[in-house]
Amino acid sequence: MKSKLQSTDSGLNDINLTSLIDVALVLVVIFMVMTPMIMQSSITVSTPKVGQAAAGGPDQTELRAELYLQQDGGILINSVPVAAAAMTDSLRMLLALSKKKLVVISADEQVIHDRVVAALDAARQAGAKELSIVKRRSK
Repeated sequence: MKSKLQSTDSGLNDINLTSLIDVALVLVVIFMVMTPMIMQSSITVSTPKVGQAAAGGPDQTELRAELYLQQDGGILINSVPVAAAAMTDSLRMLLALSKKKLVVISADEQVIHDRVVAALDAARQAGAKELSIVKRRSK
């Protein structure tokens, strides 16, 4: 005669995969919906080639807008102070005279990332075809 403990089997012989599959399908749908949104809002950044940086040539004499963001909130365009509200209009006028439509952006080390991205966006709205981010040498 078997005892009571030996005669009863413990309950789970099969693993229920339904909830695991449901969660996996929901994650797949979320990734499918989010991927196009992530790919659309981006800024293309290209690094200069060594030959381009070393060669002088006519590209260095081309009119370009050099935008400098200061720590105290000031903005300089080609070493001339400009109000933040007039930055886009000033860039638009300067880029109208430029053949290459290049904007070079640099900032103090303490400038927050949000201001740099806003400056990139303003330059693009002003008509810049090429954007360049540079680090100034410390004095």
